[in-house]
Amino acid sequence: MSPERRAGYSSPVVPWEAKSLDTARTLRLVMIVNDDAAMRDAMQFALHLEDAVVRLHESGAGLLADPALPACACLVLKFHMPEMDGLEILCRVRAMGLTMPAILLTNNASPALREKAAAAGVWLVLEKPIMDGALVNAVAARLREIT
Repeated sequence: MSPERRAGYSSPVVPWEAKSLDTARTLRLVMIVNDDAAMRDAMQFALHLEDAVVRLHESGAGLLADPALPACACLVLKFHMPEMDGLEILCRVRAMGLTMPAILLTNNASPALREKAAAAGVWLVLEKPIMDGALVNAVAARLREIT
């Protein structure tokens, strides 16, 4: 494995010791948490076409341990996950003092879930299957706002 790669990550590893919001703007860093490997890979491919730097995680624990998390420009979280759901992950991210926008992916975007997501600080709830590039368009719009 090359020194630019680290086990568990599909994107090049960048030293994050002294990174700032300006760095996140430059790198256009998007982090995806989804327990479905095929979905992670598909989202990464689509977002790379938008010049995003994408880091993938199969669980919330992986995301929370990622030293690049403070530099993230946008989170994409699957709601239904085995260990902790997307809203619990986001609550833990917010408890760290991080305020980047978060997109929640779910099979059933009920009014109750949307309300709960809004209370947790979710920027956008998307219902699967995601049609017409809605996820890529939303992330691309967010990245354009910060660059």
